[in-house]
Amino acid sequence: MRAARFVTACSERIDFKAAVHHGSLVELVAAVIATGRTSMTVSVDLFAEDLLSGRRQLCATGRFVLVALDEQGKPTAVAGLEPGKRSS
Repeated sequence: MRAARFVTACSERIDFKAAVHHGSLVELVAAVIATGRTSMTVSVDLFAEDLLSGRRQLCATGRFVLVALDEQGKPTAVAGLEPGKRSS
């Protein structure tokens, strides 16, 4: 079975907490927090790390709703997705 293709249906919220400076290492940590028949809600945290000092900080958070599409571009059921625990 081929994996579904997902598109962004909406950005529920994006909170910017700190600037990301040029030369920083950026890490995105995402977790599925809810699922529907054809959609899922994903929470994303954006961290930046200064490579010289090792200082790491949370710079942005967001929640996004994604919809699975079939080969014809129509919403399709997503089987087997379960909300998971966030890991950092």
